[in-house]
Amino acid sequence: MDPLEGEASVSIEYEPVNVKDVLVEMKDTAELLIDLSYSAVLHSSEEIAREVLRLEERMDVLEMRARMGLMMAVRNPDDAEQLAPVLGIVAAADDVSDAAGDIAKIVLEDIGLPEAMRAALPEAVETLVRGVVDPDSA
Repeated sequence: MDPLEGEASVSIEYEPVNVKDVLVEMKDTAELLIDLSYSAVLHSSEEIAREVLRLEERMDVLEMRARMGLMMAVRNPDDAEQLAPVLGIVAAADDVSDAAGDIAKIVLEDIGLPEAMRAALPEAVETLVRGVVDPDSA
């Protein structure tokens, strides 16, 4: 297995979920992935690039949960017609995730950026750090 591809696929069992909550988490994760992949390249950070790949795997799980939740919600053709655009949103968020993973691999595979492209990137105005919040904190 390619170490850049992450863990081997695992089976995702159905569990009832609120699809709206899953979509919100997908949106938030996609935004974070864009910022992190950009930062990984800008700062040549393998640590950030690996975090992008971990989040990309998380996004794959969210995508599957959203799809399963939507399929379970369909009761008739009218429901299917109304929910079809939501499947498009789920796919688009996953596409963003995949693209962020591809950007992170620029760092992990040591492809590098041409100097002209690096010079075109604006200076980073913010620094991203990872923090872990204790579940018992208030």
